[in-house]
Amino acid sequence: MKTHRCYILAILAMSLASSPVAFAQTANASSDRAPTSEELIQLSEFTVSAQLEYGYVASESITGTRVATPIKDLPYAVSVITSDFMTDFDIFSLTGDLNGVAASLNNVSDEGTYSLRGLTTNNNFYLRNGFYRLGMVDRVNTDRIEVIKGPNAALYGATNPAGMINIVSKEPQPRAYQSLALTAGPFDNRRVESNVNQPLGSVGGVKFYNLLSVEGTNSNTPAAEPADSQSRIIDDVIVAKFRDGSSLSAEYEWSRINIVPGYSSSMVFQTLADGKTLTAVTRPDLVNFNQDGPTGYKNRSSYSAYLTYEKRYNSTWSNRVNGYWYKRPEMQFNVNSSSTFNPFTNTFPARSVQLDELNQDGGAFQIDTLAQYSLFAGQVKSRTLFTIDYSQNWRMREVWGFNSKLYSIPALSITNPDYTVPPLSAFNIVTRYDKVRADNLGFFISQQMRAFNDRLISFISLRHDEVTYNFNFGNQYNTSGGALKTPGQVLHYPSRAWSPAVGINYKVTKPLIFYGSYSQSFAPQLQVAKLGTPPLNNERAKGYDYGFKVGLFEDRLLFTTGGFYIDRTGVKATVKDPITGLNDTVAAGSQNAKGVEFEGSWRVSNNFDVLANYSYTNAKITYNGTAVTDVGQVPAGVPIDQAYLAVAYRFTGALKGLSWHPSVTYTGVSFPTSTATDVTRNIDAPSNYIVNMGLSYAWKQESLNLRHTIRVSVKNMLDRNYQTPGGNLGLGRGFYVAYSVNH
Repeated sequence: MKTHRCYILAILAMSLASSPVAFAQTANASSDRAPTSEELIQLSEFTVSAQLEYGYVASESITGTRVATPIKDLPYAVSVITSDFMTDFDIFSLTGDLNGVAASLNNVSDEGTYSLRGLTTNNNFYLRNGFYRLGMVDRVNTDRIEVIKGPNAALYGATNPAGMINIVSKEPQPRAYQSLALTAGPFDNRRVESNVNQPLGSVGGVKFYNLLSVEGTNSNTPAAEPADSQSRIIDDVIVAKFRDGSSLSAEYEWSRINIVPGYSSSMVFQTLADGKTLTAVTRPDLVNFNQDGPTGYKNRSSYSAYLTYEKRYNSTWSNRVNGYWYKRPEMQFNVNSSSTFNPFTNTFPARSVQLDELNQDGGAFQIDTLAQYSLFAGQVKSRTLFTIDYSQNWRMREVWGFNSKLYSIPALSITNPDYTVPPLSAFNIVTRYDKVRADNLGFFISQQMRAFNDRLISFISLRHDEVTYNFNFGNQYNTSGGALKTPGQVLHYPSRAWSPAVGINYKVTKPLIFYGSYSQSFAPQLQVAKLGTPPLNNERAKGYDYGFKVGLFEDRLLFTTGGFYIDRTGVKATVKDPITGLNDTVAAGSQNAKGVEFEGSWRVSNNFDVLANYSYTNAKITYNGTAVTDVGQVPAGVPIDQAYLAVAYRFTGALKGLSWHPSVTYTGVSFPTSTATDVTRNIDAPSNYIVNMGLSYAWKQESLNLRHTIRVSVKNMLDRNYQTPGGNLGLGRGFYVAYSVNH
């Protein structure tokens, strides 16, 4: 332990030595004195307080600037969804449950995809504790979900042009507690989750704390064939608090999601010859019909480890060193069907059946050096952050098909389905084999200055990324006899990106704050790399955020209202060479999104909380190469506007312990196939609103120091028949019953 600690301190010393000389030149004289005992027990500048100021409302964010910062002081919009909110409103995972909870956030899935401010991205990942994360997130080990809006998210490197989701994990607490929750719901949903937090005592003056989180869920989906899903999570975090105020945190997480033996496929929109349209609502039987059958499966696992060392040296200097490792294997078979239905033959055409293996792994390392000091005799407070980070991400995908001369798969009838597929041993023809690696070295520096008694806060930052791509594409073979289809190739090339940002936060009056910012971001084309696709330049984006943050009634009523404007360029597109007439794939597409957002909370009383948001987005494709009909279209599956209202009321008096949690989600019209080349591009998923209702009762068992809670909730209480923005059929009314006990 001692040797390891010395090694970490050596790394910290090197990071301090590499910091700009200006830090030392501008730091005031007090930086040389030893910290007092009072300063040693202060929270780390890199950790937000676990205590909420009012109800569900978090007052600080770690995602916005990489260090703990009051949300009202940021020059752009940040949304925070707390673990208490997720529990009280039955948000179990990210898939679907988060849609609309944060302004302009939609199409959230456990695969890592989402749309924000009318834009989506091919880079399917979130962040978890500031590191690359390929989906698979659950509330059991999540303290909060922070959504940073706009290209400002580039302070972490590659990002969605409209922003980024960062999952902040739970950490051990000094007070021991244990919790157990059991939930039952529709489609045979059975869920158990538990948190066990325990101080472990001290050794040589070093205090240890541990948090174990466990989750298990089994459920079905409304498919014609049974389609079971299972998820499991085991997460353990141990923290060591040293006598000098520093801390060392280690976390290991394992999770698994199995979809067995298949899952329901969505139905592709289509317009018939007689002018009638088939959609998810008009033919729900087709949506719930399983095109894959009982032979399909999709198994995903995730292994990850985090190591974090934080130290505050004195009132000026602080450091954080992070390490991260992950591995995410996936195997799927016969899960690619999503065919257009033929109403005249009552069949889906021949299915595409293949064996698909996807393995992703990598790691990252970050060093954050923070200096806080005063200038001009204390008139200006300054905070400078310098970050060095390095990451390496591998992605290997191998796909096998069968010899189509020896085997065939017929069209699938909905009246008498034949799910017969070739034996697994027949899938021995490699139709895709990619090994892709990206190495990224990033440097980030930001400067925050507060003047006029904190009335004016200015921000300026610059990030530089050096990305090296290594593409190793293997030979691909034709399934008609197994002959060589395309010879493999090896590509190696570098890519660079500068991402500047500037912003101000000005308190017009005590309760009224104006904010504005300009930022740029980039996103690499790693996820879309395939054999035959030439290396593509980075996607780029630039955007503006502006508006007002308001705090009334001693900050019991807080809201942000503002606008945004984002230009996205370098999107993958196909263009025709004017000389050869051949099609080329280039990074030349462009999109634009602009709109307004409102997001707020009101602590009406100590027992009554209201949260609400509304967003309107005008997003358009402005150029897409040879797909000229895409120009002017709304990006596929993006709602034009959306709103959310949630209420929490805790009764008093004779009804003490009873709580009421209703919520309403409104989703505006969207166009699931807006980029289709025929009239189906005009088919819309109409606007809808969904009402959810929750009621819970809690009581204490003083003799055993236990707190029991029974919660009953109804999702889609009015049983609305609706389509999601992606065109899928939304789930009908579902009842959930949960029991939890806390010690």
